[in-house]
Amino acid sequence: MKLVPARHFYQQLLRTVDFSFVRPLFAPFYSTGGRPSLDPVVFVKLLLVGHLENITSDRKLLELAQLHLGIRAFLGYDLAQPLPWHSTVSRTRQRLPVSVFEACFTHIVGLCIQQGLVSGHTQVMDSAYIKANASMSRLQPKRSRGAAQAGPTRDDEGQAPRITATPDRLKHIQRFHAAILKAAPNKPGRLVSNLTHYSPSDPEARIAFKSGKPRILAYTASVSVDTAQHVITHIHADLADWRDSRYLLAMVDATQQRLNTLGRGMTIVVADAGYCSGENYEQLEVRGLTGYIPAHGGYKSEHAGFTYDAATDSYTCRQGKQLPFNKIFVDPQGNPKKRYMAQARECKICPVAEQCKGKKAKEKRLHHTPYKAHYERMLERLATRVGKGMRRLRSATVEPVLGSLITYYGLRHLSKKGQAGAAKVMYLAAMAYNLKKCLRSSSCQPGGWGIALPAPAPFRWLLLYFCNSHGHYDK
Repeated sequence: MKLVPARHFYQQLLRTVDFSFVRPLFAPFYSTGGRPSLDPVVFVKLLLVGHLENITSDRKLLELAQLHLGIRAFLGYDLAQPLPWHSTVSRTRQRLPVSVFEACFTHIVGLCIQQGLVSGHTQVMDSAYIKANASMSRLQPKRSRGAAQAGPTRDDEGQAPRITATPDRLKHIQRFHAAILKAAPNKPGRLVSNLTHYSPSDPEARIAFKSGKPRILAYTASVSVDTAQHVITHIHADLADWRDSRYLLAMVDATQQRLNTLGRGMTIVVADAGYCSGENYEQLEVRGLTGYIPAHGGYKSEHAGFTYDAATDSYTCRQGKQLPFNKIFVDPQGNPKKRYMAQARECKICPVAEQCKGKKAKEKRLHHTPYKAHYERMLERLATRVGKGMRRLRSATVEPVLGSLITYYGLRHLSKKGQAGAAKVMYLAAMAYNLKKCLRSSSCQPGGWGIALPAPAPFRWLLLYFCNSHGHYDK
């Protein structure tokens, strides 16, 4: 379209990216006969425009495209040609599997690699809650456990799902709620939990909260970002009722597989303390990866007054008595622990027994994680100069990316329901973010399109001096 200037954003995007890669990916899901379907290239371009323009509604997206010459030219439509209906876009997105959107995202990551924007060796991982398309005020209670039944948790009659939590876990929630009611008996609102309540409009959405913020129904956007130019190398929609540590290994494997497929290798994983667990530390070493993940504040590397000997796997108290390894057990939170226990007869005659073991216990017992050696190696690595630099690099790399996705790329809330719908939206938002990276990179290359800005006033004389001296040298 001649009315659109060549330097317009979407015209530059057309010159940078060949969107014909979309058709082979969508071909298995399109019929060769019958009424013509929405062109997959137009479909993907429309959804990308929605995220580039920070629009979360298909209806508003088509209203903008109807009036915007640059978007029409980007889609390949002239002024008189009618655009697709918003319902057609919504149905097409709903019917296509998540794997197609993931394949499109992988192609864009490959394009970033071709332009030299991805180094691959260091990946920073983090997550953020994204508000779901569901209301907290419409939560409904789950049905009681009743008799054990095989099959799905939601029956064919469309009734509420059954409670699947154990009785001990439910008692813990009841005690927690009782403590809140006792502390604030006159505070309005009701107490709900993912164990006892669900959203009828989006059963996969989970109640999520952060300190100082109201509770919301949300999904977790887990991202992996390359440290070279902050390109998103992986994004995934996870449920919001698990700790981040439960998702780390899946994120590492998916990122590593994508990078290996595209000819890049990953060697370093950086994350915050939310991804800390002994199993994660161990599995990173098994995969040959170097992790920089701080331990939780509750982790204690030492027990005051006791010395640990790794060779004999035992503790020694101040009185010189040994506490050998006793057994491995699981604590009430489901974490494995190693128990070290002194002999009761030795504690009975110890002069400091009461201060050491207490009045009721017969012998002194100590506990630590089976992954103590992995924790110690991780803490030692984080204490180095490189480790401290990695912690600063994490916050400077991934947090701005998540902030941009939420603020500028249509992830402030999800308009689609279900985990699959959330994943499709997240893949497209990450594609739009990476495409802007590609566009900026191509505009900075020789012969690329760029915008010349005036130099700041204090430095104009310096720029003029170098230009004049360079011109004199050429002569």
